[in-house]
Amino acid sequence: MSEPIWLKEVKCPACDAVFKTPRVKSTHLRVKLGESDFHKVYEDINPLLYAVTVCPQCNFAARNEDFDKQKLEYHPEIITMAMAIRASGKNIVFPDGADISVEDSVKKHLVAVTFYRNYKPENPLLIAGLLMHIVWMYRETGNREKEMEYLKQALEYYIKTYEKGVQIPEKIGEVGILYLIGELNRMLGNKSEAVNWFSKVIRHDTIENFPNIENLAREAWEKITEEKKKKK
Repeated sequence: MSEPIWLKEVKCPACDAVFKTPRVKSTHLRVKLGESDFHKVYEDINPLLYAVTVCPQCNFAARNEDFDKQKLEYHPEIITMAMAIRASGKNIVFPDGADISVEDSVKKHLVAVTFYRNYKPENPLLIAGLLMHIVWMYRETGNREKEMEYLKQALEYYIKTYEKGVQIPEKIGEVGILYLIGELNRMLGNKSEAVNWFSKVIRHDTIENFPNIENLAREAWEKITEEKKKKK
């Protein structure tokens, strides 16, 4: 059986450095279970560990799919930032093989978040997604404190996504973002806020197109109701 990790040669869109970076073969991924905040737990290997590419020379970082196709001619602010890091000699060099720790992967994600925050305009949905990767990685290692820390940050960016009217993938639609805002609030103990967002999900004009999200919202709402009954 072939190895699940392979090294792909890529070219940095910021500084033109050519290097190899680890990627996961999709044929080796097997979902074990799904969770209420869309986290998928995989058997054997966690693809989140390898989801971000970082240039070893200038530390330009992005999600793999963005790094491979990124064009930066309309983002001089990103090139300037990357070249300043390269010139300073303070670039971080991450392990380039198949073995990567959760902490190194978290650092790579945070470098990517830093770059995404400097794009003009900023896309809060991409940042929220990266922060959720960190949430899930810490969850899988049992680090509850760090999981909650980044869950709060992800929630802020999902709210920004909704408020700014950012384009959302059709797969989840606006109702998916509304649901996530409600579910993250529930997970953080903000039950009244969660109910407010779940009610927006249920009343949304397009909810009939997302029966799975409607079911998730109703189930989460029921959990809150049951918890309130138990306390009484």
